[in-house]
Amino acid sequence: MSPAVLYRQLPGEGLDTFITEFRKAAARDPFGTVFIVPTSYLAREVARRLGDGGASFVADTVTTLPGFARKVFFEHAAAETPISAADSRLILARLLAAGRYPLLAGTGAVDELATLFDVLIMRKVDYPAALGDLASAKSAEIAALFGAYLRFLDGHGLVDESTLFSRAVRLLAAGEFRTVFAYGLFEPMPLERDLLIALRESADEFHYSLPYAPNPAVFPDDGEWLHPDMVVSGDAPDSHLSHLAGLFSRREPGDCGKFIRLAERRDREGEVRAIAQEIRDLLAAGVRPDEIIVAFPDLASAVPYVEEVFPDFALPYTASGGRPLSASPLVQALLSVLAVPARCYRREDVVALMTSPYLPNAGGCELDILSREARITAGNWDGRLAALIFALEEERARPDSAQSRLAEKIASIDAARNTVRGLFADLSVLEGTKTIREHLAAYRSLLERWQAPVMPAEGEPDLREDEARDLRGFMETLAALDRVSRLFPEEKVALLEFSSMLTLLLAGTRTGRRRHGNAVRVVGVREVAHLAVPYLFVGDLVEGTMPRLTTRLPFTTDAETRRLATRSKEDILREERYHFLAALLAARTRVSLSYPAADGATPLVRSGFVDAVREAFSPETWGNSDLPDSRLAAARRNYHRKGGYDSPYDGMLGDDPALTERFGDGAVFSPTALETYADCPFRFYLERVLGLAPLPQIDPDLTAQERGALVHQIAYRFYSGWTCDGNGPVTDACYADALRRILDAGREEAERFAFETPAWAADKEHLLGSPAAGRGLLERFLRHEAEVAASRFVPHAFEVSFGLPLAPGEVDAASVPDAVVIPLGDGTIRLRGRVDRVDVMSDGRFMITDYKTGSSHHRLKDIMAGKALQLPLYLRAVETLTGREGVAGTYYTLRRGEVKNKPIFWDAGLKECFSCFPGSGRSSVGDVRDLVDTTLSWVQRYLAGIRGGCFPPRSDAGPCPAYCGFKTVCRFDALRLITAEGNPDGTD
Repeated sequence: MSPAVLYRQLPGEGLDTFITEFRKAAARDPFGTVFIVPTSYLAREVARRLGDGGASFVADTVTTLPGFARKVFFEHAAAETPISAADSRLILARLLAAGRYPLLAGTGAVDELATLFDVLIMRKVDYPAALGDLASAKSAEIAALFGAYLRFLDGHGLVDESTLFSRAVRLLAAGEFRTVFAYGLFEPMPLERDLLIALRESADEFHYSLPYAPNPAVFPDDGEWLHPDMVVSGDAPDSHLSHLAGLFSRREPGDCGKFIRLAERRDREGEVRAIAQEIRDLLAAGVRPDEIIVAFPDLASAVPYVEEVFPDFALPYTASGGRPLSASPLVQALLSVLAVPARCYRREDVVALMTSPYLPNAGGCELDILSREARITAGNWDGRLAALIFALEEERARPDSAQSRLAEKIASIDAARNTVRGLFADLSVLEGTKTIREHLAAYRSLLERWQAPVMPAEGEPDLREDEARDLRGFMETLAALDRVSRLFPEEKVALLEFSSMLTLLLAGTRTGRRRHGNAVRVVGVREVAHLAVPYLFVGDLVEGTMPRLTTRLPFTTDAETRRLATRSKEDILREERYHFLAALLAARTRVSLSYPAADGATPLVRSGFVDAVREAFSPETWGNSDLPDSRLAAARRNYHRKGGYDSPYDGMLGDDPALTERFGDGAVFSPTALETYADCPFRFYLERVLGLAPLPQIDPDLTAQERGALVHQIAYRFYSGWTCDGNGPVTDACYADALRRILDAGREEAERFAFETPAWAADKEHLLGSPAAGRGLLERFLRHEAEVAASRFVPHAFEVSFGLPLAPGEVDAASVPDAVVIPLGDGTIRLRGRVDRVDVMSDGRFMITDYKTGSSHHRLKDIMAGKALQLPLYLRAVETLTGREGVAGTYYTLRRGEVKNKPIFWDAGLKECFSCFPGSGRSSVGDVRDLVDTTLSWVQRYLAGIRGGCFPPRSDAGPCPAYCGFKTVCRFDALRLITAEGNPDGTD
């Protein structure tokens, strides 16, 4: 047995000496000298330092303990084949799919079982015997699957990443590695200890540096399990490092000067921005980027913030730990080829495939819009697109339709239909149940025929390098799946299962990131140990990430975990403390800690480690909210400034001849457009000036707009026919006949829709009524009509249109094609619109009614405030058309749960006429003409704002309406307007 020297040293202490001694030994015996370190990151760092120093050494002799086990295996094993973690999970998935383990099924079961099996192997747990009386049916299934898995590996000559250690112990030849340096391993697991002891017994020299300090709260392992021949203690002098090493102990607080700083930030993005600004300040002071490390407990979740923020501050950085291949946009595009047929041609999958720049298909953006209009969710694309063409052909047949526009759209849909047919024909070869190798062959053949992926011939070099690396990784994964498939040569799987298998492999395969020489290093906290870096930032120190106290093993109870004697909560806490403390000890000049106070609207609890540091060292704070080096900071400050809107960036465009020409005296306006401007000038600008429209929502059933149009059409058909036959108001005497007529009209109009969903069946029942559902909406409408028949107002005209094309059979005979010109002081406005209903009294005075099928309606106060313009403008338009006097305006609510004609304003002199209308008591006005004139004065102001180029966001601090489709591009900020006082058009 060789002499073994144990070094008990602080993390990072003595590394330079180990590197120097390794260099000497490797020069004498390059193949018999090995240097084992705890992390791949540290292995790369040691190799870099050796290379920078001009040392010659064999690359794989500087490695981690798993890397060393793999080295031993490859050099000696001939009959067995190692497999990756992703491969082992795939094998587990196939064994689970056999269906003999009902208690182990569920989402994420494969990953959890793989974790459990790794723990059982590495900790040498005799499962399930170790459970004793806690054994159960579930543990029996786990043991059966565990045994089946190990037998499968043995039967096929396979070795996974855990069983590799036991193979390496057995294969390790005496005297093969003559000089061994093992540095910084923290509490090796039992199987790892077996390998280290085997190495210690076979080597001529064995040097083992143990992370240690006289602090049992962090360092209980004294290394005596190694049975050393000599122990060398590296007690640190009384310095800030020795004070740090006592963290979490009962020692008196130490003085670390300004070495440690601590800060709280609002959220995670704000935290990363503060770190970036501090780094910019350090660089300005002459610090090199590679002298700075930024560490996070959960690197994967932090990297997206870094990728967003660091470029904004022009910071060069390199992140460790590759991302899963499944997260690559290129790989996701290739997976979408499988996802489309596997998930029954879902709309979002097809659109993703058609819009991907990595695939040869084109027209995805147009298909996105057309599929929304066709209400496609999945499945019958051809039928839905054909139905949309049929509907447009019907619309085109009308004399008032836009012939050329509709013809162009029909041609576009027909082209998209042919494209989809061709795409689906190509994808059909992937469908069905096949062996894994047959699925692979069909998939590869299709990609080859498509010449996919499409790789750009030019572009940003780093991005092209990333894409090429991702493509290589993808092809290697396909090859790996091909190799694994040979273990199941006859087993057939559905396409969805094959797609899941490939996704599982890609998720378990990580691709490296670009590495830059002189750049800020972004790493995980567990990678910082033993490094020596002048400036260290450690962020996201909140409970759940640091420490991460996950004690229970997958598929086990707390009691079972304790019985298996794997790791207790105290063990995990100690390990988390070690990684935190080892990171702090890596800093040489300064360490800056931070934590976010919230994640969005969810408060976060700062880590207990933060409190321990605060109690032990009373650290100073660092950073502030000013971020001068952020290229977004100026925009952010501009966005949050207070006061009224006053710049072109706020939509205040000023006089523009194009606006004057477009919205001048000859322009025709609708009340809806003017109400949009009154509510939000910026939305008017987006809709009416730029001509933008949100993507249509996908509704496989009746949309709100269609529901409203259906009710309007039924009411029009009923009353136009009813009055044409000489009938008056609906009363009890004629109620039965009226009900028959309106239900007939309702059934005919409902039959125009070809929906077959349960929701549409319920909608029709709600509309028409049934014995089970009771009276329908139409019957309740007539009942309400009979209740207000005593008002002396008689239904007279329906769908009175002006300024719009006239469609025969859909508008009242009083309709005119020209816009109505309404005087506005020294000017006029040309108005277009359609009045749902006009009721008249015997003396010719009239009331206008607007049907509403939604849940939100304006009130009289909204008219006075200039927010509701429709009823007053329609009333004045009908007055202009007929020469009669308007005396009232109502909203007729026709919706589930409410049928009511509610007067919004009415002439106070007609109280006896409106007493039968529910809820009319507070809406009387002394002079309806004055009310209309008030509305016209508001319209004058809005026209001046539109023609003057004033399109700011809303000027009140209330919430934006939920129905607005422009939320994603809106510049509205209620905080800015708290101190602002201004007019609706944005002027002061």
